[in-house]
Amino acid sequence: MAKKNIRSIRFSDELAELIDRQIGDTFTEKFENLITKCVWELPQKEKELEQIEKKIQEKRTELKELSTKTKVWQQKMQKINLSLWTLERILKEECEIRES
Repeated sequence: MAKKNIRSIRFSDELAELIDRQIGDTFTEKFENLITKCVWELPQKEKELEQIEKKIQEKRTELKELSTKTKVWQQKMQKINLSLWTLERILKEECEIRES
């Protein structure tokens, strides 16, 4: 296909390297592929990123809720352990009193 649009542009070495890494046999093909990729694929990738960020936020909220529940259960377990320790101490004292 004949190319009707002939332009001359200047760009940095970094951009030249980026263009060179694209798929294509010639500079023009590589440049066209890069532009096409940006125009057609970038919006979809941005939507995917938005969905991923939303999922991450949901998981962070879920993690926060689970952390709070875990702390509550840890506190309950500490109270139970303290009660058990107190009961053991009382039983031990009672046993010692009965043995004497």
